[in-house]
Formats: sequence, structure tokens, C-alpha cells
Amino acid sequence: MEIASGDLQVVARVVQLLRLLAGNETIDLVSAAEELGVGKSTAHRYLASMENHGLLRRRDRNRYEFGVLLAELGTLALSRLGIIDLAGPVLEDLGARLRHTVVLSVWNGTCPVVARVREDRSRTAHVSIAVGSQLGPNAAQTVVFWAFKDRSYYRFGEGVTPTTATEAELADVRETGVSVRQSLKDGISAVAVPVRDPAGQVVATLAVVDITQFVPEGTDSPVAQALLAGAETISRRMANPLD
Repeated sequence: MEIASGDLQVVARVVQLLRLLAGNETIDLVSAAEELGVGKSTAHRYLASMENHGLLRRRDRNRYEFGVLLAELGTLALSRLGIIDLAGPVLEDLGARLRHTVVLSVWNGTCPVVARVREDRSRTAHVSIAVGSQLGPNAAQTVVFWAFKDRSYYRFGEGVTPTTATEAELADVRETGVSVRQSLKDGISAVAVPVRDPAGQVVATLAVVDITQFVPEGTDSPVAQALLAGAETISRRMANPLD
């Protein structure tokens, strides 16, 4: 790739590697060297420096994936759209009415990451989730992001670990707008719905997460309907913050 006149070479090369990673699940020394057109020792210095500054992190001994800093920057970019701040009152209202922990999640390039939490403490036994937590392929939020990946604010690179949901389940989520998932191992269930920006792209998920016995299973349950209404409120306020 030819570097444009006026670009700093080091910045241009970092961007090249990030764009390469955006189209793949990971990058390694060989692919980085080929992309930059440099030797392996030079490519290694770039990868090591990007890892040190949080742009990359090691997947294993030889492969790198998106780092924590990129997830933070992605969340910050969404905060510029106002979604995280606008979602706050909605999470508070839903948490108080439903008596469940309510979570807003965004996509960090490879999986959902928790951006805001309204924790319910009305019961002795309840679920705590930390902001910044990354969610796995079984999560209801992951299912929602994958169901609407063709109508997403985010790019889904080749090789990103997919959700465990079947095509039939994904189709059902697209039809109902609701994903319900249980973790038998942890005894936790979640109900998740998409949040859209003014252009109709999915920018986040809104979810209830709680101990399984307290979470209704149906996609037409009062919890699911409350989440859909809450997501619509956030979307509407993104278009008109004074609404």
C-alpha cells in the first residue's frame, strides 16, 4: 500500500494493520509483514508497540486481536452519538419497574462489551455485571448483534467467533426483535433487544440479566415488551434528545 503524501509513515502503517485486523479475526507476524511490505523484525516492532499501547492484545503466542484501548475508543465514539448518556434514564426506569439488572452493550469488534449497567439490588440474590465485561457467543446480546449484522453500525470481520445460535433462532430474533438465552451452568438468563440509531442501524443491545428463576422465557413476556419499548425510547431520543 502506497502511503499518501503528508502522512506520517508510522501512523499510516498502524492504520494499515488495524484495517487488516478489521477484516480478519486476528493478525500475525507474517500477515503484518506482508501487509506493510517490510521485514519480520520491523513488523514485530509495530505489533509489540501496538500491544504495549492497548491497540492489540495477544490471542495466543503468534496471533493478535483488537486490544482494550480500541474497545474503549469504540465506546467513546458511541458516547459521542449520545447513546450511553441517553440510555441512563431508560436503564434506571426499567430496573426500578422490572426489578432486574439492566445492561446496555456495544460491539467491540469481536464481541459485545458492557457499556452501562443498572444493577438491581432488591433481592438478596442478584446478578452483578461490571462495565467493560466482554460477553461470549452464548449470550443473548451476542445473538442479537449477529441476527442483525447486516443492519449493524459495526463491521463484522471475517473469522470473528460467531454466536452459537442456529439460523432458525437468528431468524426468530429478526422477526420478534427479542433474544432469550439461559446459561444452565451459571443459572443466569438474559432477554436482549436491539437499539437502533436514527439511520436504523443496530448500535447497541438493551438486556435484562438475572437469576433464571426470575426471568420469563417468552419473547412476548412483559419483560421483553418493556425492553422493546425502552430501546425505542433510546432510539427516539438519539434522533431528538429533547423528546
